[in-house]
Amino acid sequence: MDKQKPRVAVLGLGQRACFHGGLLFDSVRDQVLMAAVCDNRPDRLEYGQKAYAAAFEGPVKPYDDYPRMFAEEKLDGVFIAGPNYLHRDMTVAALEQGINVLCEKPMEVTLAKCDEMMAAAAKAGKVLAFGMQMHYRRRYHKVKEIIDSGALGAVAQVWCTEYRGPYAGMKEWVWRKELSGGAIVEKNCHHYDLLNGWVGSPPTTVCATGGTAKHHKPYGYTSDIVDHAWIVNNYENGATGMLGICFLADPKMPHHREFGVHGTEGRIFFSHADGEIIHVHYNNQHAEHYDMRENPWLRGGVEADFLNSIRTGEPPLVTGATAKASLLVPMAAELSIQEKRLVHVNELV
Repeated sequence: MDKQKPRVAVLGLGQRACFHGGLLFDSVRDQVLMAAVCDNRPDRLEYGQKAYAAAFEGPVKPYDDYPRMFAEEKLDGVFIAGPNYLHRDMTVAALEQGINVLCEKPMEVTLAKCDEMMAAAAKAGKVLAFGMQMHYRRRYHKVKEIIDSGALGAVAQVWCTEYRGPYAGMKEWVWRKELSGGAIVEKNCHHYDLLNGWVGSPPTTVCATGGTAKHHKPYGYTSDIVDHAWIVNNYENGATGMLGICFLADPKMPHHREFGVHGTEGRIFFSHADGEIIHVHYNNQHAEHYDMRENPWLRGGVEADFLNSIRTGEPPLVTGATAKASLLVPMAAELSIQEKRLVHVNELV
């Protein structure tokens, strides 16, 4: 690739691409040429085209058909922010045109589709990266560093709790399990990516309970995703994981998220309210506190890492294998709730 700025595009102009966290590629706007945007809904396409053209200070061509955009635009990269159940189709179409792909999480709604995405990337020899932002936060890697140092002894338990409002204003597909993968797949792939990494061992069994307490009927039908659940899983090395989620809070209430790691010699805990501060307490009564607010992103963040992979050929921080692994416990948990039984992860693969 020459020294010109890479030509990039955004596919899918819904909540993620235009509202949640700002515009895509905004953090690297001086390093890319925003060539095009695509969505099959005229209202979103009109809004998105204007927003991206204004932000990137140049012409941005609108498309309502992504195969045509891929064929015409000579793109170096595309951020895929379409519905979860279309990630495979969109990704493979881009890779077959020789376009590097940064795909929003979760990877897909079935593991078979995940495998097809990775196979297409390998065949094309192109980058396949994933927008798992939490994986790029330094504080989560600091936790792993403390664990790997042996200071906590053997890790016995990892956990996360998150309490927040419902998916207010989100598209209809998010509320349908067959299209989104379910709330646990959609949201908690982030958390299991971290928990699995801290334990450093594959999950083996999952038992979950949960349900739908509120049928919000956002688009005239009853949603079938769970809005509260508790999940317990075992790891091959004997550690256990636990996660609790609840989406019943009023959207205006504060978002609460908390993590913990318990080892034989100490524990780590920190919460959303702490910002970037990690608390470590050891069995000998010694305590340490790490403030990670300065330079909180690894590799400059998701989009900067993607551009670096395009330029250098180095793998991104979150590969297809990492993104797929983050889905194992969530998918098993969805099945456990549905069938009211313990699920062995190897049933999925």
